[in-house]
Amino acid sequence: MLYRDRASVVAALVVLGLILAAFLQFPSRTFSLTVLGSPLTVNISQTGLIALLLVGITCAGTDTIVRSHPTARRIEARYSFVTWTLPALTVILSTVLLSRAPTRLYQLGGYVLTGLILILVISAEYYTVDPAGRHYLAARLGLNAWAYLLAAVVFILLYSAKARSLVSATGVTLASALLALEFLRSAGRGFGRTALYAAIAGLCTGEIIWAMNYWRISGITGGLILLVGFYVATGLANQQLQGRLNRRVLVEYAVVAFLGLAVLLRFGP
Repeated sequence: MLYRDRASVVAALVVLGLILAAFLQFPSRTFSLTVLGSPLTVNISQTGLIALLLVGITCAGTDTIVRSHPTARRIEARYSFVTWTLPALTVILSTVLLSRAPTRLYQLGGYVLTGLILILVISAEYYTVDPAGRHYLAARLGLNAWAYLLAAVVFILLYSAKARSLVSATGVTLASALLALEFLRSAGRGFGRTALYAAIAGLCTGEIIWAMNYWRISGITGGLILLVGFYVATGLANQQLQGRLNRRVLVEYAVVAFLGLAVLLRFGP
């Protein structure tokens, strides 16, 4: 039970930071620079600073908990940082969304929910260290489901911002690559090969939003289309890593992608 106690401490520190952020005021900074011949403005706000601080606390706590697993020495050491992805993204989205909460009641509910989710996610990351453990399958499925939900929220927020492709495509590529690495590490292959496939999946998803920025659709529809692309890219990469990619699998993913796009374009907001 020691890992759960540590996960609770990490969650409590994050929730405390979110509560303090509601009462503190930090000056924002704006930086202007030129990238690829066009101006780019970078705004460092209080929300960004708080998110950076809380992500640091979360990643450090998650790493300590995961490495405390009795079988942690058997896994490839370079995989340890991958377990930071889902807790860190959870904290980032909580910081961003709670700063926009309409009332204190919504914020209070968000604090409680964030703490509970962090405990569950960090505990699940702990269980996935040992593929032979009796809780591994449930933890892996839970993390996969949560990762897809986080991906959907990230994609919707980034596409709704209507930022330049340099910003939106870069953000989608980085988020997709990190989430894909979390998915693909369950294939049990070496870090180098897995990281390569994750980078390719992230780049493919980033290229989709680069083209979609010229398309006038809602943020929700655009984000869900990106999620379909991400699902197909990571699914094919996973099948290839496990040596199960064949014509039948390609047809299945092609049908899923076609049906997903058709439904979103027909019924999407």
